[in-house]
Amino acid sequence: MAHDADVIVVGSGAGGATLAHACAQAGKRVLVLERGARLASVSSVHDERATLIDKQPYDDRRIDVNGTPRRLYMGGVLGGSSALFGAALLRPTAADFQPGRSYGHRLPRELWDWPIDAAAMAPFYAEAERLYGVSSSPGAPLHPVNQRMVDANLAHGLQPFRLPLAIDFARCTRCPACPGYLCPTGARYSSAQLLEQSGRAVQVRTNVEVERIVLDGTGRPDGVEAIDRVAGRRAVFRAHRYVLAAGAIGSPLILLRSGLHHPLMGRNYMMHYSPIVVGIFARRIGGDQAFIKEVGFSDYYLGSRDFPHKMGLVQSLPVPGPLMLAKATSRFVPGFLLNWLRARLLPLVGIIEDLPDPRNCVSWGADGRPRLQHRFSGYDLARGRRLAELSGGILKRAGAALCLSSGFASEEHVAHQCGTLRFGTDATHAVLDADCRMFQHPNVFVVDGSFMPTSLGVGPALTIIANALRVARVVAKEA
Repeated sequence: MAHDADVIVVGSGAGGATLAHACAQAGKRVLVLERGARLASVSSVHDERATLIDKQPYDDRRIDVNGTPRRLYMGGVLGGSSALFGAALLRPTAADFQPGRSYGHRLPRELWDWPIDAAAMAPFYAEAERLYGVSSSPGAPLHPVNQRMVDANLAHGLQPFRLPLAIDFARCTRCPACPGYLCPTGARYSSAQLLEQSGRAVQVRTNVEVERIVLDGTGRPDGVEAIDRVAGRRAVFRAHRYVLAAGAIGSPLILLRSGLHHPLMGRNYMMHYSPIVVGIFARRIGGDQAFIKEVGFSDYYLGSRDFPHKMGLVQSLPVPGPLMLAKATSRFVPGFLLNWLRARLLPLVGIIEDLPDPRNCVSWGADGRPRLQHRFSGYDLARGRRLAELSGGILKRAGAALCLSSGFASEEHVAHQCGTLRFGTDATHAVLDADCRMFQHPNVFVVDGSFMPTSLGVGPALTIIANALRVARVVAKEA
């Protein structure tokens, strides 16, 4: 039978699109199959209700989360979550690749070291930053409240830094509503733009949902079966190599439906515990009218003097819109009070590296609906509480009169999902080998966040992109 491409990639997010682009640059014919549409049908890119309440650019599936059906904040358009992300692309530390040093007895011995170290990943991080136009020098001063926060905390002995962002500030209009929204100018780089630059070597088909991998008579993967979500037609596409990049929820679901089993498949789902601390200032600071996601702190990354436990990054967030603020607080708070608060808010978020737990998993329910079971551990929550306290200190030094922190984790937000098809050196303890190839099926690779055995102390996007570039070399050589 004829092949439709040398490489078929399922999913167009950061991992899938990056690998597709790299394989095309190596002279391979690539077919990308994306479940979402090219463009979301949002009346205005800054329409908060359409975007964040009705979730028009987000995945339209209902997933059973801890027993309750929910629509999640996962990208549902070409580019996946990279079309809607906050653009902060950060390198992890060398310690992130040796989690046993930070967590010891809290992790099984086989997870103490990643199968690849920071030095081997370094050239791929550099290439990823070049591809996505990462910059920490936008050519404009920090917002005044951020500058005040930087100065006050430098004086206290901390080392704040400017976030490296995948944003072309020459085109950026510095919208106050950035993360979670489609970019109106294309200044915030996404993997969809990378696919556009790949030219005819990459064929992209949107509104096509891959349901399973087709096996031949010997059990070898020999195609992907997909349905056109508009026309309703089914088709099988064939290639020399298949690459899953449908996310840490989507990729294991495809493999499970395909009958490709492994005891760890779909297990050890991780998503950072992200305590949010909001500083409330006595006077207006204007964060609701400007781009303020600019600053990060890594001073507590590996712990503090009185709390020697790894906690990860602290970074600034945009001020939430009135509808999302109402959703997070109470529908009974009057609108005028919400607007009064928004003009005086400065939020920070922590990135707590939640540890793998096989009870946190993705599966298919008896009713045919995707299921996600996930709870943060007491250890995760304790580290989150301490990092929230330290974040409050950062804000108070900047002049906040009061700091409030969230005491719960949203079950709708699944940013930074990873871990459900982890890689390793031994098929007993990992689904994928060190090249992110399935141990039992050498023509199937995975390049979304599923491959990560631990979740790092920073967002995983840059690591996913860098790893996709690394794996692309192997795929392109074989395809």
